[in-house]
Amino acid sequence: MIMKTVDAKGKLCPVPLIMTKKAMSEIKENESLKILIDNDTSVKNVTRFLEEHGMKVHIEKTGNVYTLVVNKTGNIPESTKAEDYCSVEDVTITNYVVAIQRNRLGDGAEELGTILIKAFINTLPETTATPKTIIFLNSGIFLALKDSPVLDSLIKLEQSGVEILTCGTCLDYYKKKEELGVGNISNMYDILERLSQAGNVIYP
Repeated sequence: MIMKTVDAKGKLCPVPLIMTKKAMSEIKENESLKILIDNDTSVKNVTRFLEEHGMKVHIEKTGNVYTLVVNKTGNIPESTKAEDYCSVEDVTITNYVVAIQRNRLGDGAEELGTILIKAFINTLPETTATPKTIIFLNSGIFLALKDSPVLDSLIKLEQSGVEILTCGTCLDYYKKKEELGVGNISNMYDILERLSQAGNVIYP
């Protein structure tokens, strides 16, 4: 039997909860449901929602995507409001994307631009509203390499749930694909998807 799947990637609370509640009402007792989520807070919220209704959740993570598998061992009352399970943490989750197209910031002195882009990225982990995705294009890809001066900040951002994508064509052009130090190699289709779905896009 094919397991029913809820694809909640790119969705913020309460959408993954609402999708999960609906799917659970559509499957039979002892059938399993697979839920795909790509942010930590929604994973916690959906897990709490299911466990408080007596169901065990098995969680695995591949890249930035979590796979939750739950076996239906009871019913979730129709009167239950999924929105009530959104934690306060969601206030800090935003839907903006940062697209970095070069390894410096601004059009003035190159040395100053290098200092500014380092300060920009190193400040991101300390902000109250981190971006959903950071995209590196053209010479911006040098900031995502193993010898990048901002690598530690990018790793910290990725560990907190920020998606980091680097243009594969750009890495090939500069012959740097083997030196990528953080995030995932991406293509123009996926990059365009992230940009078109973003609430706002920042081009530093």
